[in-house]
Amino acid sequence: MTNLKTVVSVADILEREMEPTIKDWLRRVNLVSAITVIPLSDEERTGHLPKLYSDLISRLRLPEDVQPSVSVAANAHGQLRRLQGYSAAMLIEESRMFQVATFGALHLHQSELDQELVLSDVMVIADEVDAQLGETVRSLTAEPAV
Repeated sequence: MTNLKTVVSVADILEREMEPTIKDWLRRVNLVSAITVIPLSDEERTGHLPKLYSDLISRLRLPEDVQPSVSVAANAHGQLRRLQGYSAAMLIEESRMFQVATFGALHLHQSELDQELVLSDVMVIADEVDAQLGETVRSLTAEPAV
């Protein structure tokens, strides 16, 4: 009897596990007093994440020779966090939690993943999260349009 194991992509796992991963992110962020000093509802704190995950999943599915576009969601997130009183350090901490929650979801489902592709996908995730963070911080620190 052959044991046929279904292998799925990192993008598929993240898409399927988005809701529990966002809940894990929120749980982690709520433990960081440097962030929770800004009182926000769960929706205000997590509202940007579905679009950021969507951008990340799209990036994971891009062919290697295609240059990804800058995340419009990351820009909007920076503008919103500026209005909410966030600092760049707070955004960095949020981004760190984004990576921890994302990699945690992948760890939980590692037996389903194509092990040949995991490391290259992790590199794409790190690059995309850093690019999103860069755009978010640029937007946070930019002079507001008048």
